[in-house]
Amino acid sequence: MKNFRSILFTVFLFVGFFTISCKKDSVTDPNQPLIDQMKAVTDSIIGNTRVPGIVALVVDHKRGIDWLYAAGVSDIPNNLPMKGDYTFRIASITKTMAVTVLLQLVDEGKIDLNDKLSGYYPEFPKADSITIAMLCNMTSGIFNYSYDPDFIPSVLAAPSKVWLPQELVDIGCSHDFNFSPGTGWDYSNTNIIVLGQIIELLTGNTMESEINTRIIQPLNLSKSGFLTSGVALPGIHGRGYYRGYFGENADFTEYFDISQGWAAGAVYSTPRELQKYAEALVGGGFLSDSLQNRRLNDMIQLEPNVGYGLGIIKMGSFYGHGGTFPGFTTLMFHSNEKGCTVIIYFNCWLELPPGHLFARFMDILYGNDY
Repeated sequence: MKNFRSILFTVFLFVGFFTISCKKDSVTDPNQPLIDQMKAVTDSIIGNTRVPGIVALVVDHKRGIDWLYAAGVSDIPNNLPMKGDYTFRIASITKTMAVTVLLQLVDEGKIDLNDKLSGYYPEFPKADSITIAMLCNMTSGIFNYSYDPDFIPSVLAAPSKVWLPQELVDIGCSHDFNFSPGTGWDYSNTNIIVLGQIIELLTGNTMESEINTRIIQPLNLSKSGFLTSGVALPGIHGRGYYRGYFGENADFTEYFDISQGWAAGAVYSTPRELQKYAEALVGGGFLSDSLQNRRLNDMIQLEPNVGYGLGIIKMGSFYGHGGTFPGFTTLMFHSNEKGCTVIIYFNCWLELPPGHLFARFMDILYGNDY
């Protein structure tokens, strides 16, 4: 099995402006040494790697920490500082939203997790062996269209091409299964594209409409949205650099059409709005108590402290997801047990993932007990 942390934060994963929000006097605040350590490790990444800019948000409700920090630059040629309220692409964190919508349809009795894919797409290969739950937890064995050897060259050749969901599914279906359905685990964007098609089939609405009405509008996320196509990134934002390796000032902020991610990666947001979403996603409110309990506990164990469930990742007591799109790598986790939310955004896609910084934050805040 591939190293999960590298998969999690690489698929579709000089101090500048910063703000520290704290109600207590910094001299007597017991949280200040923790904040200083988190600031130091964030600054270290900016000072010792090619990551241009970072936004980190750590909110520990039990300790009273509410720390939003922006380091580095948001625009390399113009040397503009990173800012903590910028919009950015959340990439595969979108998967948590798509599966949340699907699970709401389960609660409404419109679909069952044990249903076979053949009931919705009988023409799909091995559809009689694939359940809806397998699509949600990445155990279907369906090939990831993003790994097709011709896909990236096609995207590079026509970066503004609008990809139809069925085109992406067809690419995945053109390959052999990674394993027989239900016998293994492998991260595949194709699973979530298929789920998106099923959601549209069941509701008669677009994915954009379903995510807006079920998630974005109820939480009043005015700076977040689902994009169906186009290269534009809405809202006030900085630049996003690189696509997996360093290239001098390689700016991919508004270069590739977002349709290549669709239900698996097309949402944009801000740190504060992602905080609100993460706390609802993990804390409850979207699903019935029984289904929420299943989502947080029915995990495919990947490493001793890491699991993947119904469109959600578990790391210790924290639940969430990571995401990567050219120019952007993101991470979003919340722990009910710790009362803590962590949002991290790098304005680049390099080998160093936000998960590295998350691990350092965990060590500073909780040691091995997170």
